[in-house]
Amino acid sequence: MNILINALGVVDSGGIKVLDRLLNEVKGTILIQSFVVCNISVNINIIVDKYQSCNNITFVTSYKKGYLFRLLYEMFYFQSLIKNYNIDLIYNSTGTGQPFINTPQLVKIQNLIFFSKKLDSVFLKRKLFVPWLIDILIKRFFVKCLLIRVKHIEVQSAHVENCLSNYISIKNKCIYKKSDINICDNDFSPPKKYDFSKKIKFLYIVGPHFELPHKNLTTFVNALSTFNGLNVDYEINITLTKDQLHNSKIWDPTLDSKTNFLGYISSQDEMNKLFCSNTILVSTSIIETLGLHVIDGIKKGVITIAPNENYARTVYGDNMNLYDTLNSDSLLNAIQVVLKNDSQHSELILSLQDRLKKSEMAKNQNILDIFKEVLNV
Repeated sequence: MNILINALGVVDSGGIKVLDRLLNEVKGTILIQSFVVCNISVNINIIVDKYQSCNNITFVTSYKKGYLFRLLYEMFYFQSLIKNYNIDLIYNSTGTGQPFINTPQLVKIQNLIFFSKKLDSVFLKRKLFVPWLIDILIKRFFVKCLLIRVKHIEVQSAHVENCLSNYISIKNKCIYKKSDINICDNDFSPPKKYDFSKKIKFLYIVGPHFELPHKNLTTFVNALSTFNGLNVDYEINITLTKDQLHNSKIWDPTLDSKTNFLGYISSQDEMNKLFCSNTILVSTSIIETLGLHVIDGIKKGVITIAPNENYARTVYGDNMNLYDTLNSDSLLNAIQVVLKNDSQHSELILSLQDRLKKSEMAKNQNILDIFKEVLNV
């Protein structure tokens, strides 16, 4: 079974984690020969170095990027790859499809930016008409066209299927729910210890696209700017550089003295050190397919706070610490509620971990099973 894995567009953060897990599932599998098409980047190079010695994984890399390049590359160059490598299945791991190629395809939806009514309303309420037209509406049209002939779609959670159904007909499509989370007991840590009379550590994990509306960093900044005046000992750990934030219009420089500007962290060991005692992980994302940063927080046993959106309730459960999206006062209130209920955190974290294990176990655990089902082998 020869699989063409389309990873064009994967550059950092959650996409790298999911690609790493995918290749870990297929490596050494005698029945599958994988050909991974990807753009060159610092983080992709790490993946290439990690898996290039695997006999059944071949990397096909490109330096060019952008939607137009991807469209032309996938429409035309994929034809030669299919012929040269005798490809049986195209696995589009970043949500695109090739409507003029007859080879069977499986499309993984990892990005809901084109399929979110909530995000549409945010752009329109902020009168971002031109960005909405260029970054959402036009690209949504092309993505929908690319998915017309695709029958097999992979999603990470039930809410992704619901979002898709608002924009495309899924009546005749086969939807596979696949877990992208390691759920063995060794991956879960006991709840961290909390003593809020000592320094509180707010953790905010985000990639280089932090200024995009759906990341909603502004809510975090506004809430912590107000919190700054409450005479509480705290620090902020954020995965961006000082230059990145100061060159944006989002950041409040009065938070500089309280902030550790960490930049992008590629090492899992270094990331794990951030999930320490007295840490509160805050997410502000308007849309997520999973929100791997929040899931990491739950798995590592820290307090997590997320927007009260359908994805959060579906993926993390109703017991999650939630606040009203886009409302910095509501986020500030959620933080203050957390600080008052320090005796209940351990029990809540354990319940979130237990729910996560059960919900992920109910999904497909290995991509090989889905490949076989798509190809009827």
